[in-house]
Amino acid sequence: MRRARSKPSESAAHSAMTNPIRRVRSALFTPGTEAARLRKAVTSGADVCIFDLEDSVPATRIGEAREIVREALAELAGSARIWLRVHPAASPEMEEDLRTVSLSTLEAVVLPKASHRDDVQTCRRAMKQADIGAELPVVPIIESAAGVLGCAAIAEATGVACLALGRFDLAADLGIDPDGTSPVLAMARASVVLASTAGRIDPPLDSPWLKIADLDGLRAAAERARADGFGGMLIIHPSHVATVNEVFSPTADEIAWAQSIVASAAEADSAGRGAYARDGEMVDEAIVKRARAILRDAQP
Repeated sequence: MRRARSKPSESAAHSAMTNPIRRVRSALFTPGTEAARLRKAVTSGADVCIFDLEDSVPATRIGEAREIVREALAELAGSARIWLRVHPAASPEMEEDLRTVSLSTLEAVVLPKASHRDDVQTCRRAMKQADIGAELPVVPIIESAAGVLGCAAIAEATGVACLALGRFDLAADLGIDPDGTSPVLAMARASVVLASTAGRIDPPLDSPWLKIADLDGLRAAAERARADGFGGMLIIHPSHVATVNEVFSPTADEIAWAQSIVASAAEADSAGRGAYARDGEMVDEAIVKRARAILRDAQP
């Protein structure tokens, strides 16, 4: 049985924070230990730059990475949309991550290995208790079996902007090939997309493509992700930005189709008609809704 929300005010707060960030097609990870790469990332054209304090940082260099990121944020704030990937909610390192940096320079916090809505609440409490408190949107990464099974509740947690899928950690948790055709991975992808829509948050971000030089493979992966209902991708290299941005943007043909649908729907509405035929095909509210979504995605 699905657990009821604890308070009516939580539902209201979630609705008030729905879509608190602009649309994201590409979100570029950069290790927090690499000052020069952090500076380069903000010029890459990625919709979002994720300064990383977790997976890409050796345990022995976490303190150093925090200081590098703190200085980079002071220098680069305002030059790009910047998110910060902190440690998981179960780790004491997460609170220290959030205390070290200036949260006012960030657009959102990326929370890895989210498995329960309580993880989001723990992260939000830590943000409020930081030296300079803040209530930033949270982007939980679903990368475990528990996360997949709990993603519907996570998507409904107050402050969640969108979900992301961590296919490689998920596959490791399951003991399967991350590039295989397991129906379990297909189910996980579908769960993240469905939970996002049901929770009225932005479409999720798909896992990164790891073969840096294989741009054809990247394009195929991005096209599949878009077809599956993802709104964008996490990426690990600046050379992937252009392809991912292109794939997750409506084509000229899609925009032209959407404009014609919206125009014909307006004419049908003024004539007092509901569903109507256009070019031999039936157009109803679902078709018009898709057309409006395409035009919305075409906005800069």
